[in-house]
Amino acid sequence: MAGVIIFVAALLLCAGPAQAREVFQFGGGSGLPWSEQGTLSFINTESAPGSIRPFETEPTHNLILSMRSRGGDVSSLLNTYTLAGEWIGGDSEFVIDGDSTTAFVHPPRIVILGGGGGFWTVPMFFDLGAPFLVERIRFFTRPDHPENQMRGYVLFLNDGTDATKDEVGNLIWTKYRDEIDNLESVVDLDIEPQMVRHIRLRPGTMASNGGLSETWEVAEMQVFGRGFVPTASFVSAPIDLGEPASLGTIRWAWHVDPGAQIVVQTRSGVDDQASVYWRKTGIGTEISPLDERGQPLTADSYNLLRPDKRGGITDDLSNWSPWQTYELEDGRQGTQLLSPSPRRYVQVRVQLFSVGLAGGQLDSLSFDYSQPPVARAAIGEISPSLVEPSTSTLFTYAVRARIDAGQSGFDALRLSTVAQIDSITAVRINRQSVDFSTTLLADGSRSVSFPRIVQDQTLLEVDLLARVFRYGTPFDGSVSDSATDEVALQVSAGDAAADVVGDDLMVRIRLVDELLSDLRVHPNPFTPNGDGLNDLTTVSFSLLRLTTATPVALRIFDLAGRLVRRLEVELAGSSAAQLQWDGRNDKDVLLPPGLYVFRLSIESDGGTQDRVGHIALAY
Repeated sequence: MAGVIIFVAALLLCAGPAQAREVFQFGGGSGLPWSEQGTLSFINTESAPGSIRPFETEPTHNLILSMRSRGGDVSSLLNTYTLAGEWIGGDSEFVIDGDSTTAFVHPPRIVILGGGGGFWTVPMFFDLGAPFLVERIRFFTRPDHPENQMRGYVLFLNDGTDATKDEVGNLIWTKYRDEIDNLESVVDLDIEPQMVRHIRLRPGTMASNGGLSETWEVAEMQVFGRGFVPTASFVSAPIDLGEPASLGTIRWAWHVDPGAQIVVQTRSGVDDQASVYWRKTGIGTEISPLDERGQPLTADSYNLLRPDKRGGITDDLSNWSPWQTYELEDGRQGTQLLSPSPRRYVQVRVQLFSVGLAGGQLDSLSFDYSQPPVARAAIGEISPSLVEPSTSTLFTYAVRARIDAGQSGFDALRLSTVAQIDSITAVRINRQSVDFSTTLLADGSRSVSFPRIVQDQTLLEVDLLARVFRYGTPFDGSVSDSATDEVALQVSAGDAAADVVGDDLMVRIRLVDELLSDLRVHPNPFTPNGDGLNDLTTVSFSLLRLTTATPVALRIFDLAGRLVRRLEVELAGSSAAQLQWDGRNDKDVLLPPGLYVFRLSIESDGGTQDRVGHIALAY
């Protein structure tokens, strides 16, 4: 039912009558509330309406007073003995009410049942609701009862992470302080800054009979820290789009402080349960995804299991895709949603990582989709899949259409790749050549138009000349109907043509040691005399095996070895590139005719390489 509600709400976000392209949005001014659409972990939705950000605090804010707003609370860890009546009756509230004139007062000499001469004490447990960088803890008596100080106490801390819990979820405490002779009515501890979520204050000492015999009290407990919680997250419930849909562009608005990080991820599936829940059967280490009645475990039934019966949660990779991660900056202008489609269900995960006072905020997130998709699937492969680096190669990009009744089919293929596509040479439908047209788009991708494909199992083949510079270069494709505004359907790798070996959309290059190749200088000689002919010489080359931006330097020397000109450029990974020289030195003075030596240099994580040559300058 929840998924249906989400779907209906998403439709309401679209103004006017329903169209092929629709938008689903979280947050912002018009999106669905984050808090109603998934699970929030240490997320603040109140400070900036429509946005999500990690919980944060400042040194003047007592975290105890706000812990209940984050799901925290105060209680006792004692489960062996009956609690004092005053504690059960609500006197514990006096410790956290912000009023220093009220207090929880522990009466004197409560003897432990069964004898032994010890004294009964009441450990106090505080859950801050989230882990914070704590640097100060205070507790004190009422101002008019300083004599009721806690003479001995032990302070324990826990950060709330799974690493500080045992196998059944019990907290593993770290003792921070063991005080055996406290004379202060106001205990004010400067804590070595550390992540803390849970605090346990045990009156008395660690001795076997270490309870306190005299009256003691706590009027207020105060905990102070600073900055953001280190990790916060939002995980949406599976979003039910109603029927399989083509997934289009995903966008998000955000800002982040230096040092902090925001990670956006998506996955898509065919059912409404993206995880597999496991139960320990009690037979050795055996676990089962079924409950004791043989029914598949769900999130609700898993949480009802005793902690020692829970066998863990894993992703359902049979019916759901793995999480896809996006570059944060790509969200501003929008980027293709990478999870496979068409799919009926989509899930979104946002993780916010903070460091001290540096945090981030996500203001909104949206994606568009179309129903029905132009086709049930577009299966593609490219051949050849192994080529010589930087060499112009004839490739065939094959797409097998899977089209059901009621789907419009497609008449355009969009190709996106970091390889250099020089030209589209031919298009075939079921091995028959057809007319086509191509368009170079603003983002560097190529659009190829052809007669509409409407029949199931139709084979589309596109021949293209391209040069590949990087090992494992993807050739991403999508098919669309130019007559509608429907979202394009992404091409999925697979066996499109039985006579082609590979079944992949990725091209590999033969591994060589070179970083620089295809070095050419043209024209050479050149004549920078201002007549408009051969006034510049171009040093062209190819960069290989690079995945990040890399600086390239061209240094030019005279025959005496003096450096006369330095040209620099930063290139975004493997590609074809060029630098031009106008015959002038670094002071913009035209150099005399003669022979000059150039050195082209690249320095990267893969090593440093130089290429040397000559350039003739003439008038």
